[in-house]
Amino acid sequence: MATFEQRPNGAWRTKIRRKGYPTLSATFDTKAEAQRWAAEIEGDMSRARFVDMREAESTTLSEALDRYSREVSSAKKGAKQEGTRINKWKLHKLAGKGLAAIRSSDLAAYRDEELKAGKSTATVKLDLAVISHLYTVAIKDWGIEGLSNPVAKLRMPKGSKERDRRPTAKELKDVIKAAGEIHAEMPAIIEIAVETAMRRGELLTLRRENVKAKHALLEDTKNGTRRLVPLSMRARTLLESLPARIDGKVFSLAPHSVSQYFHKACNAVSVEDLHFHDLRHEGTSRLFEKGLSIMEVASITGHKTMSMLKRYTHLCPDALADKLG
Repeated sequence: MATFEQRPNGAWRTKIRRKGYPTLSATFDTKAEAQRWAAEIEGDMSRARFVDMREAESTTLSEALDRYSREVSSAKKGAKQEGTRINKWKLHKLAGKGLAAIRSSDLAAYRDEELKAGKSTATVKLDLAVISHLYTVAIKDWGIEGLSNPVAKLRMPKGSKERDRRPTAKELKDVIKAAGEIHAEMPAIIEIAVETAMRRGELLTLRRENVKAKHALLEDTKNGTRRLVPLSMRARTLLESLPARIDGKVFSLAPHSVSQYFHKACNAVSVEDLHFHDLRHEGTSRLFEKGLSIMEVASITGHKTMSMLKRYTHLCPDALADKLG
């Protein structure tokens, strides 16, 4: 049953004791609010609909993010990038709110503020994906009762236009030359990226023992599966020209350094709006233009679905015209 006690400051404290349920208490400004809350809780208990919300209400988003970082995010391949997003959320005004108190409207406000500030839709989606996965883990793995995922009810921003940027032969030649003046490994990295359509991380973690006669074995890919990548004659020549390293790696550069050097090289020769990841796009499109089937290209690039593969495929219209005769 519920008991009511007026505090010295005028507030009303309600305590509910019922066999088989935890003792609950809450403080309200008026006795009417306290009675209403007690009636709702006791009604749920009578109908066996009571859910203990104490953990969901007392666990703040910041505390949940700390646990998520330790137990979940740390085991991901993109732990560093996700860590940056987690730290960003911990500085947000929602960080001090209990998990049960965060509504889809709160996240809709965050979405709109970020987009208004000029953040890309992809960035906003990735930020919200962290919160969505945190709630999924809290509900399923941590067993926090009474939670619902506020991101699931949220209208996501429409994706930005898919990139279809492909460098011209001259642009690629100029960038390769400029990149070679920045670091000796960069020309080979750029050309092999185009020849194989490998991701930046896959290319830079490649080890010498995994480079065979006509293929490269990728042990650690973004999708978490091993993959064999056939090597063109040009790719093999480039790999063979590189000096052997004591640590067994093919390249010495870190991923962020490659992106920075590539950007620098583009600026040096006035090539605009070209990113290192566009080389994977270019390489994938070239595989199709060589006449390979969708399944053959997917086995090389490692794309799991045809829709994902399509995003990187913008075939040269002149090459298609040649096929038509």
